[in-house]
Amino acid sequence: MRQDEKILQGAIDMHVHTAPSLFERSLDDYELAEIIKKYSMKGFVIKDHDSMSCGRAYYINKLIPETLAIGSIVLNKSVGGLNPYVVQTAIHYGAKVIWMPTNHSKHHLNYFGISDYPQLSRLKKQMINEGLTILNDKSELLPQVKSIIDIIAENDVCLATGHLSYEEIVKLLDQSVKSGVKKFIVTHANWALCKIPPSKQIELIEKGAYIEYVALSCVSPIFYEQSPKELASWIREVGSDRLILSSDLGQVASPLPPEGLRTLIAALLNEGIPERDLIKMLCENPRKILGLEV
Repeated sequence: MRQDEKILQGAIDMHVHTAPSLFERSLDDYELAEIIKKYSMKGFVIKDHDSMSCGRAYYINKLIPETLAIGSIVLNKSVGGLNPYVVQTAIHYGAKVIWMPTNHSKHHLNYFGISDYPQLSRLKKQMINEGLTILNDKSELLPQVKSIIDIIAENDVCLATGHLSYEEIVKLLDQSVKSGVKKFIVTHANWALCKIPPSKQIELIEKGAYIEYVALSCVSPIFYEQSPKELASWIREVGSDRLILSSDLGQVASPLPPEGLRTLIAALLNEGIPERDLIKMLCENPRKILGLEV
């Protein structure tokens, strides 16, 4: 067995896109679970920009008990936006990751000019969206966002930043730490829209955050923007103790998620990143965040 394949054993992909979806995907939940099993990975978090994925995870776990499918929700307008009742219900259904708005965020709209992805085609047309922000006109957190934070803290699940701006991320993190949230992920800090320099990542880690890197930025032909060499330099600078490596894959023009991760692992090994660091990013830290035995 190659070293890259060995590192994937027991890994959890914390950020993967599958069908059914309002975007075209390369595989569905069941097909991914079968591949996850072949790679001897532990499991995956189903991320859907437009609906809660807990019901999908439930049935995958019944059909393929050798893998662990984990439900989540993204607080886009398609599920009610920044709604504490939606968050509480999702958690009661088993959601372990609550993402702030993604393509419906104001920051996404300002960056791309649309509340969608220029790189992807949506299967059905959506209504015009003016963009969600977690801040009021005084740059203070909205009351409903504070309520969402409290619910997440009370239930000890993970809060992920989605496609928020850096200013929003900092204010969300500060309130989350104050409220007792122990599992906070800064989403794909190595992807254009949310790209944060390592020095700022270290500051966020010191406040209590985990930082997520995604394979998408290094292996996808439509989202490529970072060389494995640069990512390796980031890992060395930031340290692996609070890093997570996810795929963020599932687009039809990208590698299948486990293979995309394996490809990047091989490249990072070639750049001198120790096996121990990669295991921490792929296996140990995701298990801590999901409340699983390490």
